[in-house]
Formats: sequence, C-alpha cells, structure tokens
Amino acid sequence: MATNRRRIPPAAAAAATAAFAVSAAVLVLGLGGRSFVQSYTDLAQLTAAAVASACCALAALRTDGRARRSWVAVAVGCAGWAVGEGIWSWFELVRGVDTPFPSAADLGFLLFPVGAAAALLLHPARGSEHAQGRRILDALVATSAIALVSWETALGAVLAAGADDRFALTVALAYPLSDLLLLLLVVLILSGASGSRTQLGLLAAGVASLSVSDSGFAYLTSVGSYDGGAIDLGWVAGFLLIALAPFGRDVTAAVPRLAPGRTDRWIFLPYVPVGLAGIVTLARLLAGNAPSSLQLGLIGVVVLLVLVRQYLTLHENATLTGELAVRESQLRHQAFHDALTGLANRSLFQDRLGHALDLHGRDLRPVAVLFLDLDDFKLTNDTLGHGAGDELLVRVSERLLAAVRTGDTVARLGGDEFAVLLEDGGDPVTVAAAIETALRAPFTLKTSTVKMGASIGVVAVEATDAPTTPDELLARADTAMYAAKRSGKGQLRVFAKGMSLSELSDQRMGVSLAASVAADELKLAYQPIVSLDHGRPEGVEALARWHHMGRDVPPAEFIAVAERTGVIGELTTWVLGEACRQVAGWSRGSTRLLQVSVNVSPAQITDPAFVGVVLDQVKRHGLRRGQLVLEITESSLLTEVTVAREVVSALRAGGVRIALDDFGVGYSSLSQLHAIELDILKIDRSFIDQIDEDSRQVRLLRSLLRLGADLGLQVVAEGVERPAQLDLLRELGCQLVQGDLLATPLDASEIPAAIDRQLVPASR
Repeated sequence: MATNRRRIPPAAAAAATAAFAVSAAVLVLGLGGRSFVQSYTDLAQLTAAAVASACCALAALRTDGRARRSWVAVAVGCAGWAVGEGIWSWFELVRGVDTPFPSAADLGFLLFPVGAAAALLLHPARGSEHAQGRRILDALVATSAIALVSWETALGAVLAAGADDRFALTVALAYPLSDLLLLLLVVLILSGASGSRTQLGLLAAGVASLSVSDSGFAYLTSVGSYDGGAIDLGWVAGFLLIALAPFGRDVTAAVPRLAPGRTDRWIFLPYVPVGLAGIVTLARLLAGNAPSSLQLGLIGVVVLLVLVRQYLTLHENATLTGELAVRESQLRHQAFHDALTGLANRSLFQDRLGHALDLHGRDLRPVAVLFLDLDDFKLTNDTLGHGAGDELLVRVSERLLAAVRTGDTVARLGGDEFAVLLEDGGDPVTVAAAIETALRAPFTLKTSTVKMGASIGVVAVEATDAPTTPDELLARADTAMYAAKRSGKGQLRVFAKGMSLSELSDQRMGVSLAASVAADELKLAYQPIVSLDHGRPEGVEALARWHHMGRDVPPAEFIAVAERTGVIGELTTWVLGEACRQVAGWSRGSTRLLQVSVNVSPAQITDPAFVGVVLDQVKRHGLRRGQLVLEITESSLLTEVTVAREVVSALRAGGVRIALDDFGVGYSSLSQLHAIELDILKIDRSFIDQIDEDSRQVRLLRSLLRLGADLGLQVVAEGVERPAQLDLLRELGCQLVQGDLLATPLDASEIPAAIDRQLVPASR
C-alpha cells in the first residue's frame, strides 16, 4: 500500500486540521442554529468522503500490485459513502423531507465497510497466507462475541425498533455489525504490521472514527433521540484521516517471524471478547433472562468459529511438526552422507567401522576394509571438466553399490577415494575382484565415454591381531592401496606388515621434492643431441638433477615419486622454465638454432591449460620458432587421444616442436604416428643396444629409419654407447644421435663450449 516515504505535507495537514476545527465548532457548539448544523453536517460529510475518495484514487495510480488494489477498494468505499450522502442530502436539503429508511442512500453507506474491509485484507503488511486466514477467523470470532456483548445496547435497541420490518431490521443491523468487523480487522492487521505504520494507522483511525459514529447513530435512531451534532463529527473526522493516509509513510514489510522462545503478544486478543461474552451471557442466565433465538444463533457461531480456529491451529502445528521432522531427517542424512553420490561419508564410515571393531573385540566378528582410489581421475577431471568428473563419480558409486552385498557399507571419503566396510565374514579379495570387474566397462557420460579403473588396498582384522582403531585400520588400507598404485593401474594389494615403510618414504620424499622445486634447489644437466652430418650438437635434452639429504637421488627414483605423489606437474613446469631461460642465454648473439628438449608428463600433454604455460615461457625468454622441443611418451596418448591431439596442435601452431620419445616400446606406436602430428621420433635405446651384434636389429632399425623419412620426421637414435653402434647408424643414414659415447649429461656451465665442439668426425 506504499506510495512514498515522505512525511505528510504541511499544507495537507493544515487543511485537514482547519476543516476538523470548523466542523467541531459547528457540530459540537451548534453555531448557526439547528437548521445550519443539519445542512453543514450533510455537506461536510459529502465533501470529506469525495476528497478521501479522490486522494485514495490518486494513490492507486502511483502504486501497483496489492497496494493498488487496496487503495482502489478504499476509494470505491469512500465514493459509495459520498453517493449515499448525496442521496441523503437531496431528501433533507432539497426536498425538505426526512430520508426514508431503508433507501438507496443505505446502499452507498454500506458500500464503505465493504471497501474498507477489502482494503485491510489486501494490505501488503498482512503477512503470510496462513496468517491472513487466521486473522479473518479471529476477526469473525471477536465480532460475533462483541455482538453478544452489545446486545443490550445498540443491537438490542435496533432489533426492538425494527421488529416489524425484517428488511429494515437487516439494514439497521448491518451498520453496527460491519463496524464491529472493521474495528476488529483494524486491530488485528495493525498489530501484525512491522516497520512504519503511518498509512495503516491513519486508515485505521479513520475507519474507527466512522464506526463509532455509525454505532452511535444506529443506537440514537433506534431509540428516537438522534438530533445530529457531536455524533456527526466522527464521520467528518474519519474521512479527513482517510484522505491524509496516502501521504503517510509506507508499510510494506510482512509480519516478521517470531524469534525462538517468544510469543506473539496479540495471540489472545480475539478471545478477550469471547470471554467477555461468556461472562455477560452467564450473568443474563443467572438473572433469569432466557436467550433469544438470535442470541443462541450467535453463541453457536462463536463456538463453531472457535472450534474451527483451534482445528486450523492444531492442523498447522501438526504440519509444522511433520516438516520439522522431515527437515531433521534431511539434516541427519546430510551430516552422514556424501552430497554428490549419496554414499556414506567419512564420519559415518568411521562410526560404523568403530562399531564393527568393538564387536570384533567382543566376539571376534570378522572385519575387513577396502580402500579404492580411481586411476588417472585427475586427468579425466581436468580434461573433461568438473561437471563430467562429478558425473563420473556418481556412476562409479552406482557400480560400487551394485558390486557389493546389501550389508556392506560403501563410502566416499573425499575426492576420488572410496571405501567399503565388510562385517559379515565375506572374502574381501573376492569383493575387491567383483569391484574391479564392475569398473572395467567404459563409463558413458553426457559428453564422452571414459575408461576408469581403480587401485584397491585390502586390510582384514584377524582373530589374533592386536586391538586397533578405525584410523589405524584405514591407514593400513590406504597404504595397501598406494602399494597397488605403485604396481600399476587397476591393481589389488592386501596389506602386509612392513608395507608402510616404502609408502611412507614415498610421501616424505614427495613433500621434500615439492619443497625443493618451490625453493629452486634442483639443477638441470644437458645431454647433447648430435648431428652425424657435421658432428656438432643440434640441441640438448634437459635432465633434472636433485641432491637431497647428502645424496644424488636418481632421476628414475624421484620422477616416479613425483608421479605417484602428484608433484610431477610442478616439477615439469620448473624444468620447462629453467631450460627456456638457459637456452635463451646460450643462443644470444648466435645465428645457430640450438634446440632444447624437455620431457612432459602425460597429465600435462592432455591439459589444455598447459598450452598457455608453455607459450608464455617461450615468449618470456624470446625463443625462436622450433627452438623448444617437448618430448612426450606414448602413454600420454592412450587415455585422451582427442584432447592430446588438440593440445599438440596448439603447441605446434605456437612454434613448439613435438617429439615422440621411446618410440617402439609401446603396443600402439604405429597408430600414434597417425593420431598425433609429430616432428621428431626418438628411437628407444632397446633398438640400438644390439645392432652391432644382431643382424635382425639392424634390419628393424633400417625399417624404422625409412618409416621416419617417409613421414617427413627427424629421427634421433638414443643410447649410443659404442663406436660400432655409431658406425652402423651413420651407415644406415641416421640423422641425429644421443648417448654417452658422444657426450654424457653436462652441467649448464659446460654447454657453451660443447655446442661448438666437434663431438664426432664429420661424414665424408
């Protein structure tokens, strides 16, 4: 019912005050005589009602929604009163006769309480729909009870005066009854509003003023003593207040929720008249006055409405109690279940595991735990997106539930880690094998099809085992899972004593390696890649070196640890940046295009974001096109060929060359030559090792060299360690060679001298 947030304009307040003062002087003091007072009260009511209707209509034009409908209802009610007063004035002032009762004027007058009631019920401050319904019932209860109380005053007198004319009686009763309803609506709705109540307060005050005058008029008329005067002042004042209401502050807030432990102070208001009506009715009965049929009817209405109100209250309380129970059940489920998969979470799993261990300690009931970690899930998640990763986790959880028995507990411990609790003596290895079989089939997601296996660790509590805790048992299962992961993908391992030592070593080394990478404590060695045409290096391969705890950690050892502990990404990025920085320094001022090769982990060659990392280093250090070579392995291309193809294509477009390392050792080598755009083939040392002793290796090597030439690829032979191998490679037409015979890995400070040195005699 909002129109603005301004205070009432001083001019409007002054005009209303002046009009009220003049009306009070005329009607209360009787200035101008009885005839003038009669004429003034009719014209003053007509004018005030018309002004109130106009003000409310203007307010409706400035608002919308429920507020507009509320102001329209008030405007219609005031207009109805103005029309009724106009008809009344025509009889009294123009024709000079008493207005007949009932007449058309009464229709106009009674339109006002209808409009006012509609406006109050439509008011935006009404609260919720349930609250509105309760207020209507409360108003009806209170109105019926007050009707009983007022029977001995206005209502009784009106009924006695109009006993011979039922229609006139009905119209006469409509005035006080509608006024009672309006008064109760005003109190109930005003009590429910929050925030500023100026508009609603002015409207309520106007309705109350009109109701008092209505009731007084009905009573005085019924006893034949109405003579105008002060009783008429309430009508004028009421419409003046209603005319000012649109200028007040708006009230749009709904009834606020009660804070816990607080009680609505208005909740008993409708029952005060009920109690008063009961006292009055009892007093009449004790005095020997039997109630009339109409009184009995009112008593029945009050009792019925109270019963309905209590029923609705009980029904709403029961509904709220049910909703609360459902909500509590949902909260309990959320507290102990994973939100994504619906499986038990870590808290519930540990609780059930603790209970199972208690039973084991009491009567040696069997307990076993399976710990699962999905293989290469991070790669899939980073490549396809987190949405696909979440979908994959849901599909995995469904297969896990289908693979285990009804009494087994399946939980998601976090990320891509799952656990299964077996309590009824089932063979944990058999269950683990069933899970491996269930996960073997490809997962069909919304956007792609993915293969996903799991590394599974198994631990069982034997009858002779010492008591343990849930955390200790989970740690053993976790250790067994890491042992399975070290053995390769899709493996199963059962926990055994001593197994934790190697796993703990892995974790500690991974933490130390990550710290060393962050502190720039690693170094790079460079092994030249030599051209057999001119005998000098064409490029170098960057090789990471780590000195840790007083020893040089072999690259095969710490790189494997980096892959198992997730540090490989940081390590590769560091090697890439350091290699680009150093080769840029060696090439400064030289016309030769010295290449540097960097090995790339499978996770990065299938990560589209890696393209930006590489090209940023190339740009930062000013490398020329073709100067950086990324060496990838065939295993990089087995999981997501499509994504790897896109990453390689973007890198080559940025001037980075791609070499396929260890070519020939994978089962899909030839297929990868067609799947991915390459620049260089590096033939694995296993093809070079026996070429000076085995003629079959010579023939195979000749075929590989011819294949590379036919595909337009440079070929590098790795692992050259003996002169006879070098002679055969030169004879077979190999272009580039790498191995300890020509140069062992050199410190960065030795490279400037090595790149201009003749490492093998130039070919004749």
